[in-house]
Amino acid sequence: MPNSAKHLFETITETLFGTACRIYTPARHWIGASVLMIFVAMIAAVVTIYPSSNWDVFAYTASVLEDEVDDPDELHRQSYAYVRENVPDGQYITLTQDRGYRVRQATDPHSFSTMLGFYRIKVLYIETAKLFAKITNPVTALRWISIGSSIALGLLLFTWLAQEKLLSHGPIVVALLILSGFPYSAELITPDLYAALFIVLGGYLYLNKQDVSAVGTLVLAFLIRPDHLAFIGVFFFVAALYGPGRWVLTACFAICFGLYMFLTRGADHPGWWIHMWFTHVEYVPTLEGFNPDFSILAYLKMLVRSTVRSLINETWLALLFVQLVFLVRFIDLRALTDRTKVLLYSVLLSIPAKYAVFPHFETRFYLPYLVITGMILLTEWNRRQTNILHNDPTRSTRAA
Repeated sequence: MPNSAKHLFETITETLFGTACRIYTPARHWIGASVLMIFVAMIAAVVTIYPSSNWDVFAYTASVLEDEVDDPDELHRQSYAYVRENVPDGQYITLTQDRGYRVRQATDPHSFSTMLGFYRIKVLYIETAKLFAKITNPVTALRWISIGSSIALGLLLFTWLAQEKLLSHGPIVVALLILSGFPYSAELITPDLYAALFIVLGGYLYLNKQDVSAVGTLVLAFLIRPDHLAFIGVFFFVAALYGPGRWVLTACFAICFGLYMFLTRGADHPGWWIHMWFTHVEYVPTLEGFNPDFSILAYLKMLVRSTVRSLINETWLALLFVQLVFLVRFIDLRALTDRTKVLLYSVLLSIPAKYAVFPHFETRFYLPYLVITGMILLTEWNRRQTNILHNDPTRSTRAA
């Protein structure tokens, strides 16, 4: 009886699986593409209907309003009023009352104004929001950027998969996006996803030998989030070693480095070490007169603390480890084109470079690099499998 039941179960399972395969195989590209686009549409819809925000929404809203409001007290009042009107009541209470720092910022306009130097430096993000704010309020304008960036990134990855005839792998790209922090990035009012869109687009254009366009998108990504200068620097260095795009990427780095020096002075940015201390050691209530001495011990503690938080609360380190193992195990580096090597090595090297300069522990800061790495691995693995089957069509049969 047990053997009969086992045989019946296996027969039913094999029949169902075989039927599903016969239905799936001819429609696999349509199914994969649908899974990807439905996922992106779902994220955009959820973010629109159930918006979420972190504290940065106040500072970015104030940065959008600064040109029109000169008085710090009025700027503070309007910024908090706009946020209160556009986030749920419970979320507003959390953003203004759950710790001493947030209480101080909510009640002290002068202290709040000292924080804006951290945010003004994202000039293209602020200017884009100002453009949208002409037809809506600043908070909604900022949210539109996140929603639009999520849709645009989904369409870009759809295009990338279509070009490589890999639309059937849409569910794999969905998993990559989830592990790379895409849903959370879309949810927040921050420039992370907006900049990530241009980083990924720049990588895609570079692989397609559109170097000037790639440089243009990288400059835009830098103007949205200047900390992507670390990636641009590594990209220029690796390209200089291998050749493809050497001169345009050198020009890109020179332009962005010059802009960085200009922006850090013109936007009243408090400086690298103060920003590091504020983020990783203590949220001081005001930056006025705040100037901690540099300490190598404190810096090492920041690295250790961020690494522990990354391992416990985030996914980027685990995903990066899996990608590296997959690269070593399944990808023949000798078969890669120089352009693919330049982009792959650049994104992989830029992660530790960026982490050393500023150890962000959240996955959203590494999203574009993880996505580009995943897309390259997926493309090259599929190309290798296709070559193997083309050279030995009986291989899959013998393996079975």
